[in-house]
Amino acid sequence: MAVSRVPVSIVCVANDEAVRSRCLDRSIAELLHEAPATEYLPIDNRDGAFASAGAALNHGARQARHDYVAFVHQDVCLHSLVALERAAGAVAADPGIGMLGAVGIAADGRIVGRARDRVVLIGDRVARPTDVDSLDEVLFLVPRATLLREPLSEDPELAWHAYAVEYGLRLRALGKRVTAGDVPLTHNSLTINVDRLDVAHRAVAAGYPAALPLRTTCGTIGGGAPASTRRGPLAAQRWRYRWLRESLVAHRIRRAVGGGPVVLSDLRHDLDDALADFDGQLEVLNLERGADERPLQLVRRDRTLSVAALSETALASAVSGWRPGRSLLATNLAVGDLRALARLAPDTPRVAGFHDDTGCWLLLGELARQAPPLWTSPRATPFAMPPLRAAVEIGGSIAPTSTASP
Repeated sequence: MAVSRVPVSIVCVANDEAVRSRCLDRSIAELLHEAPATEYLPIDNRDGAFASAGAALNHGARQARHDYVAFVHQDVCLHSLVALERAAGAVAADPGIGMLGAVGIAADGRIVGRARDRVVLIGDRVARPTDVDSLDEVLFLVPRATLLREPLSEDPELAWHAYAVEYGLRLRALGKRVTAGDVPLTHNSLTINVDRLDVAHRAVAAGYPAALPLRTTCGTIGGGAPASTRRGPLAAQRWRYRWLRESLVAHRIRRAVGGGPVVLSDLRHDLDDALADFDGQLEVLNLERGADERPLQLVRRDRTLSVAALSETALASAVSGWRPGRSLLATNLAVGDLRALARLAPDTPRVAGFHDDTGCWLLLGELARQAPPLWTSPRATPFAMPPLRAAVEIGGSIAPTSTASP
């Protein structure tokens, strides 16, 4: 049975008008024709009028005219206002649901809800609202009547972090479900803000000890000290555990693509550095089974990237049809996907890569000639493989240096 669409008021607190304008503002304007009843309430906080996200968002909820309010970050590009209205309809149809978000964490650590995190897809699609341990603040939706009775926390310890996490625990204590649903979006985050995140997590732990350990998108609350705060003689070497595990996959990748350079890199954090001295065009294609997404023009640090999710067939066609003059980055791949794409790719510079959290990727074209320093580091160099040497091409690939390993 189809879920009814319910109009939504979108509330956003922003401290960077340029980011909001080219992300959330633009996406709403482009999609408004499909859901013309949508209300948009941007809250300008550049002057610091609100000391916390909760204070600003509560203010917006009080102004909202619709029965369902979606709180959305300024650096989000929405893909569908229809999907947002259907999410509100799902909440309206089930009085047991207290809140629904685009991205949540299940008790087993699985990311629930499909979204693009910068240039890589994360999470699993769900057909219906699915219970989660917690929701990410990037987008979550609550009935306005609930917000008026139970406003978001304005506690200074939760000023800009974990306010959706705390709210979910509070609603669950009142007998409500905390769920993630299908609200497709791209989170075009330019920075990683962890300032006072530990303070927020400690406040949540102190307020809800019976709920611990609690999984969140920023780590497990009550699961021991975060790795960044641990001390001891082995603390500086902990990265090697992941490195060794990822190196095993890197050797499988190298065999799959028939040799050439392989690096260990999370493109969500590293791509901007790779693009720093690059003047060409980059097309980013995420593999998603059965997808056929129209390209999204994503602005990152004054550079516009074309990003889209494509099916296996469409991605294979894009790789085989590659032409000089642009670079192509394919992400969300498995080793088998890499093997198939490497056979289709023309003779061009290429670099393959892997990260535990995001899977395999393949970079073709001029950008593959320019290895950024972070790709030549010990952490990016798989065990028993030579590190890359920037800007040297041998047989269509960045040339390795000696066979030294970290």
